[in-house]
Amino acid sequence: MPSTVAPEAPEGTWRSPLLIVAACLVLAALSLLLPSTPTYDPWAWIIWGREILHLDLVTTDGPSWKPLPALFTVPFALFGGAAPWLWLIVARAGALLGLVFAFRIARRLAGPFAGGAAAGALVLSPWTFKNAALGNSEGLMAAAVLGAIDRHLAGRYHQAFALGLGAALLRPEAWPFFGLYGLWLLWRERGRAALLVGGAFASLPVLWFGPELWGSGNLNRASDRAQQPNADSAAFAADPAVEVLRKTMDMFTTPIGVGLVALLLVLLLRRPSLAGRGRLIGGLALISVAWLAIVAVMTANGFSGNQRYLVMPVTILFVLGAVGLGAGLQELRRLPSGRLAGVLAASLAALACSASYWGDVGNMLDSLEYQGVLQADLERSVEEAGGPEFLRACGPAATGAFLVPAVAWQLDVHANRVGLETQLPGVVFRVQTHPFSNAVPSVKPILGEPTTTFADRGNWRILGDCG
Repeated sequence: MPSTVAPEAPEGTWRSPLLIVAACLVLAALSLLLPSTPTYDPWAWIIWGREILHLDLVTTDGPSWKPLPALFTVPFALFGGAAPWLWLIVARAGALLGLVFAFRIARRLAGPFAGGAAAGALVLSPWTFKNAALGNSEGLMAAAVLGAIDRHLAGRYHQAFALGLGAALLRPEAWPFFGLYGLWLLWRERGRAALLVGGAFASLPVLWFGPELWGSGNLNRASDRAQQPNADSAAFAADPAVEVLRKTMDMFTTPIGVGLVALLLVLLLRRPSLAGRGRLIGGLALISVAWLAIVAVMTANGFSGNQRYLVMPVTILFVLGAVGLGAGLQELRRLPSGRLAGVLAASLAALACSASYWGDVGNMLDSLEYQGVLQADLERSVEEAGGPEFLRACGPAATGAFLVPAVAWQLDVHANRVGLETQLPGVVFRVQTHPFSNAVPSVKPILGEPTTTFADRGNWRILGDCG
């Protein structure tokens, strides 16, 4: 995607980007003052980091393998119990960096208001907030892709390619775009980047498939796992591709929709606010639409079609919607004052529609606090029950489906050592995963059997029989 926007002035010194990264890391670390915990997938990556460090990787259970998290979680495993918190810092800092790059891209295309609108719209999006808080990789994905776009526009093509590699190590949907960019870089530099591009291309199969072969004996385990979706997956809809489109539309806010319409009008009318930027904007839109199409095709062929897979293309559309708002504002300034007041009133009414998202954020904060307290109580409960070694000696462990890796981490065992069915001798980690949900797992299989309650703290109850 050749740049059609002049590069910005030099950033001053090499310290500027490092200061931005450092600020994001500090803010992410400060966020841990609130109750925090990783969710299912990140717990698995953290466990795999520990297992790789000990040369004992097992990936037969859990989510699909992703190489990029392991590049962090393996060294983090050196810090023992701090590893989950270190990962949360990286994941949340990645989300903050994504906001920075969204601001930079939109500002470059349509001014400071557009930059603020891009960052603000993403901050107000529940999926941005939730994924960052729970340590999912979508924030890092946004930082990698938007960072690659930003670096490309600045003429730093090797940096853009390196960030593209990060994206390709997170999601296979990024592979076609990364591959095309690598080929473009080879063409542009007449083969001088052959070592860089060739090395990056060669690393993908090694880092994606090598660990799966080691950990499960199955090169395609990640693909097989991705084709075992949850019951509410788009893959089970009457028309999976249409369901993906519906989920995409659900992620939009009214202001961004208004911005996309404004963007289209400004481009079609060839207004001066976006002069010379049409090809670049079209290229970004094409990337987003193509990415969505890839997800739709994969979902139609049995992959889960999780809404998280849509975050990256929708994020790009959010940036473009913000560009439309910025360009529209510039055009409004050219209108007579009477007409301007009317249009501004309509714009403010549209922006007010986003107020409903504050309610969503409030509900999510309550849920995240509950999950964070739950994790802290689990750690204390394990110690109260006698510690990991004692509980391991009691026999097989069982817990709720989405808590398996969290319990496995506390017991210092492979995830496949924690099941869903209660049995004796064994240990049951029973809990309410949400404030008003039923406790899991079911204890019906052991009703009437003699058991001991080893710990009862908060919503956790650890019980069983050591035989």
